[in-house]
Amino acid sequence: MIKKAALFDLDNTLYDYDIVNKKAMLEVYKVLRLHIKISKEKFNRLFKISKREIHRELAGTASAHNRTLYFQRLIEKTNQTVEPKIILKLYNTYWNYVLKNMKLRKGVLGVLKKLKLRGMQIAVISNLTTNIQLRKLYALKISKYVDVLVTSEEAGSEKPHAIMFLLALNKLDLTPKEVIMVGDNTVSDIEGANSAKIDTVLLKRGKLAREANEDYEKANYVIKTIPEVLNILDNIEHQQKRKQNARKKT
Repeated sequence: MIKKAALFDLDNTLYDYDIVNKKAMLEVYKVLRLHIKISKEKFNRLFKISKREIHRELAGTASAHNRTLYFQRLIEKTNQTVEPKIILKLYNTYWNYVLKNMKLRKGVLGVLKKLKLRGMQIAVISNLTTNIQLRKLYALKISKYVDVLVTSEEAGSEKPHAIMFLLALNKLDLTPKEVIMVGDNTVSDIEGANSAKIDTVLLKRGKLAREANEDYEKANYVIKTIPEVLNILDNIEHQQKRKQNARKKT
């Protein structure tokens, strides 16, 4: 079936989250040092512990990705108390840097434009709070191309839960066979979309952090750059036309 919509993961798919995140955390450390004497090594260690604790306690919810909670836990571990002014300053420092410095991957804007010219709808499906993801779409200047946004905060569960993808289908008023999902994570993006019977495209960013071991984690297609999505859609459409022509001949 010819595809009528493309679903995209946001972080590390449409833009390189890892690079901007690393630099943003350096800015956070600089600000923290103005208030608390702490080595960079201790800061990194306590932040990782704090993040891991929040993930464990709030697993499967959008709140598990809330950096206010990470920084609050970090401050509690360093000062043994809550410091609202510091916590909020760290939070704002982080997101102000990310939103100002994030950049679309090469070719992404062209792909979004061409998808719209094809008459296709575009959805973004992401594990985070709606407010932050809306701010990212605005900062990346792609909001006018996005028809649907689904966040784990809205869905009540995060990828790979199928509800994320089913909610997107409901908003688009399409069936699983009419869409394609593009993401960089074999579990949250590929396994999740596969569970909803959606064709999947894995963006392979160098060596994958986790290779697919199970069939349900394996994508229908693997790409190295986002523009390759257009070739996949062309091939799907070509195969569909060949099948239609073959049926007409019989």
